Amino acid sequence: MKKWLIYLLLSCIILGIWQYFGSTSNTARLLLSSPSLVISYFIQNHFDLLQATYTTLLEAVSGLAIAICFSFSMMVLCFYRPKLMDYILPIMITSQVIPLIVLAPFFIVLMGIGLSSKIAMAALISFFPIFINFAQGYKSISKNIHELMMVYQAPLKFRIKNVYFPLSMPSILAGLKISANLAVIGAIVAEFSGAENGLGKNLYISAIRLEPELMMSSLFLSMFIGIFFYSLFVIIERRIVRWI
Repeated sequence: MKKWLIYLLLSCIILGIWQYFGSTSNTARLLLSSPSLVISYFIQNHFDLLQATYTTLLEAVSGLAIAICFSFSMMVLCFYRPKLMDYILPIMITSQVIPLIVLAPFFIVLMGIGLSSKIAMAALISFFPIFINFAQGYKSISKNIHELMMVYQAPLKFRIKNVYFPLSMPSILAGLKISANLAVIGAIVAEFSGAENGLGKNLYISAIRLEPELMMSSLFLSMFIGIFFYSLFVIIERRIVRWI
């Protein structure tokens, strides 16, 4: 409880400082607006802002779902062919040298400015943390457990369901918490390059038109999406991984 009081106090102090400078400084007003003006702008334009939030949320959720499905498919494949892990991991790590964000215009050209390009970007940028954390979790399983499974000649499906996935779950969930926020970033960055609607489009327009209220409203809504995703996986983690 004391921790939340400290957070609440810090938030009030930051908002108070922001309100003061936003009301007294033209420069701060032009760049950041003020809490009162941002709230007023949100109330007046809440329908358009919530519609943009829904679009970005849909893109992020779809991209994350695709990344999870593809990652888990790769995991199961590596269970059946363990040697594949030694070949796949170097390729995955090398692929991360490329700044994936710069591929956003490529997806726009390839798939158009609709939802598909944003979903593809969100899926691509959120795939790696899930898979790499799973690989780390799998490699951290004790050799004694692997040998025990071999001694009892446990079927591979039994090992995957009852041993490998449960023991790797803490690492997998850690990757999911990272990827959830990356999916939001990927969707917003893709919207910068071209979009019909979305928080990324709002941020891009607000920078060009110098509309700080639109910018701050969109930033806060983006932040809330990220917090929602992270909190969701924290709840899932507490329910599934009860030994943590």
